[in-house]
Amino acid sequence: MNKETSVLNIKHTAFKKALLEAAINKHQSVIDDFQNSIREMIGSENEANQAEPDLSQQGFNSEQIHRANAVGDQVSFANREMEILQNMLPTIEDINDTVKLGSVVVTDKDIFFVSTSIERMKVNGYSVFGLSTESPIYQVMKGKKQGESFSFKVTQYRIKEIF
Repeated sequence: MNKETSVLNIKHTAFKKALLEAAINKHQSVIDDFQNSIREMIGSENEANQAEPDLSQQGFNSEQIHRANAVGDQVSFANREMEILQNMLPTIEDINDTVKLGSVVVTDKDIFFVSTSIERMKVNGYSVFGLSTESPIYQVMKGKKQGESFSFKVTQYRIKEIF
């Protein structure tokens, strides 16, 4: 096997670029959804404020503020994760031989993309799980090399390839 193709029979750099693009698009969609939720909350609050104020609205307004703050926190987190993904762009073509940020880790059980916490995504016909460097499973596999094994919870994984 040469450095350009993998056990998945794909070109490493093309696959990593496609993964990062899919991750950025998926993450942007999450950010857009959060921002739309905030706009809807602001819109419903403005409508409520235009009506005559009464005491029952005070509880509603307090609940709206609490929800808006929670969504705002989620937007901030999502923006930080988007920044991580954007910062990966210049180095995405690097081929890694150990598990670290930017690695694609092919195991006997799953395929992981060490980036940010992203729902499972389908790229070039392969199902890939986006993995944050803060996640417990990453902490167990961090620094491992091809051929090594690791255990997470009750599952044993063998690393078939890293790129």
